[in-house]
Parts: sequence; C-alpha cells; structure tokens
Amino acid sequence: MKSVPHLVSTLTVASALALGGCSAKEADSNDIEPGQSAEVPTSDFDSTEVLGDFLRSSIDEVNVHRESESNPDFDHASDVDRLHVEFPSSGQPNTDKKATADAVQGAGNAEFDYDMLMVTGTTDEGTWSYMFSTDTVKDLTESGEAVEADTVWDSADQDFDSVHR
Repeated sequence: MKSVPHLVSTLTVASALALGGCSAKEADSNDIEPGQSAEVPTSDFDSTEVLGDFLRSSIDEVNVHRESESNPDFDHASDVDRLHVEFPSSGQPNTDKKATADAVQGAGNAEFDYDMLMVTGTTDEGTWSYMFSTDTVKDLTESGEAVEADTVWDSADQDFDSVHR
C-alpha cells in the first residue's frame, strides 16, 4: 500500500511538470530568435503615414502618429510632441525588442520634428512602453549600422514595462 501513494504522488508531479513544460514551450516557440537587427530604411520619411507604411512590413497592426496630430488639445508651446508607435504585442521579449529596434531605426530617418519616440505594445497582461529622446534616436542610428534589438531597450531614456520583467 505504501507504493500506491508514492506512485500517485510521482504521477501528479510528472503531470504538473509536463503541463508546465508544454505551456512554457508553446509561449517560447512564438518568439523570434535573439540577436535580430532592425530593418534599415532605404529612404527618409516625410510623414508619420510613410513611416507607418515602412513599419507595417515588420510590425503587424502598427499605428504611428505624433501627439500634435492626434490630440486636439495639444499645446505647441508647452507640450512634448511624442512620436507614438503602438501595436498589439504578444509579450514575447525578442519579438518586441525587434519591433522597438525597427521603430527606433525608422524614427532615425524621420524628416519631420518630434521630441520623444514612444514605442508601446499592448498585451493581455498589460501595456509596456519604451521612450527615446531624439538625441538617443540619433545616437543609435547615425552610424548607418542597424540598431541591435537585444540592446535597444537598454538605451531607452524611460521605460514602463511590467510585461517582460
């Protein structure tokens, strides 16, 4: 009789590990490989619409707009003109870093003015956001080399991210 409870306990632990392993493995399998680089634009962008068109090739359902374009109460004298890059996120860190790197790379080719780039992803678990000043965007893109996705979040001037941490 002593072996029956032990067997039940062993099967319970094995089942829990198997189920836990499956769900973690499924979530990880949706993420891209680490070490990706941003898509480098071949031209400059004279509007948020054109920048959005470029980003749609790598970020599904992306919405690109400047706060001065979308906020009727925007005060040009006192408000920060944020360039928003927003999209639905699955919460996968490598995929989201790549999208952020693409947004930074694209913003580096913007011919229009903005004060801050704000990249935001919305997941079922919440919203994450990384913000980059125009100086930071310039520092990351002026060499002509592609922005590295693995390190782009480390360069952010501000972040709000409880999804990936």
